[in-house]
Amino acid sequence: MRRTIFGLPLSDVAPAVGLLAVKLGGMATGVQPGGGAASWLLAPLWTLPLAWRRRNPLAVAAAVATADVIEVALVGSHDSIVFLAAFLLVPYSLAAHERSAARIAAGLAALVCAGGVSQAAQSSPGSARGWLSTVAGDLALIVVPFLVGLALRQQRLRADALEQLAVQLEREREERARTAVAEERTRIARELHDEIAHAMSVIAVQADAAEGALARDPALVERPLLAIRETARGALADMRRVLGALRTGEQAQLAPDFGLARLGSLLEQTRATGLEVDVRIEGEPVPLPPSLDLAAYRVLQEGLTNVRKHAAAGRVEVVLRYGRDAVGVEVSDDGDGAGTGGGSGRGLAGIRERVALLGGEFVAGPRPQGFALRVTLPLA
Repeated sequence: MRRTIFGLPLSDVAPAVGLLAVKLGGMATGVQPGGGAASWLLAPLWTLPLAWRRRNPLAVAAAVATADVIEVALVGSHDSIVFLAAFLLVPYSLAAHERSAARIAAGLAALVCAGGVSQAAQSSPGSARGWLSTVAGDLALIVVPFLVGLALRQQRLRADALEQLAVQLEREREERARTAVAEERTRIARELHDEIAHAMSVIAVQADAAEGALARDPALVERPLLAIRETARGALADMRRVLGALRTGEQAQLAPDFGLARLGSLLEQTRATGLEVDVRIEGEPVPLPPSLDLAAYRVLQEGLTNVRKHAAAGRVEVVLRYGRDAVGVEVSDDGDGAGTGGGSGRGLAGIRERVALLGGEFVAGPRPQGFALRVTLPLA
């Protein structure tokens, strides 16, 4: 933790107090010629303002220049280590900490004027060469620390810019991570909806069949009960796999366990509900990328689920079309839409979103006799 005195950094206060002690000690011991009471009174004005050199460099420059001019006017020439230190620190501080170019120029002008007054109070160099050498030395006393301050200022600004960039990149990384987590959770929720909605519709239909069979012939109850058991077990296994991935924070691995490889099981479950299912495959089947394979399966699953829940159909047709650039999936039925399966309407919305993410086309709506769901998924 940075230590402060009266709100000022100790690193700024210590040099100012130290220079005051040096000046007072020099005058007290006679090492530094004094000018009576004026020199003692002006000593704090020379040194203590340096404690504010970071906070207000222009005010410090004005104070030091004023002290210099007054002491020269009252005492005369006063070369000393305090004079040298002040004229090194002030231009450095102007360059390193002052933000306004106009204020920097004003501070430098004050120092140059004060330096000129001090030089005029000294004995003449005696020659043009000596005069030029003196002027060059005085200017170097201001210019060199000023350039050092500029260099350190640029270095500090670059470091601040890099720090801000690092903070911004970290925020962007965290935002991307949050977005990725949200997308993954949405994907998992979609998979759970698709799988559980399908399983629950099969179970509901089979339960109705079991209830009817129980009234007519108890021996016929076994088949729908077995279908309910197998469907429930499969849905529970799928749900455990997805929720397990959600708990561990890993990406749910839903392929190849899910995909068109399970189409046979899906059709068997649908036929077990009493629906007549016709399957037609057009073109030469080719292996699909996992994302497309899963999407095609989910389209078929959602389409068949909707037929069972909503269509009151007796027959459904499933078509898979393999083309050079795309694969098409179609589910159509001959129902009248009089089913009472209920539902939130999120099934088709989820399929539409899934297809859109893959750059495909989605069409769903009634036809002259029944309802059709058609999806085209690009292969590239």
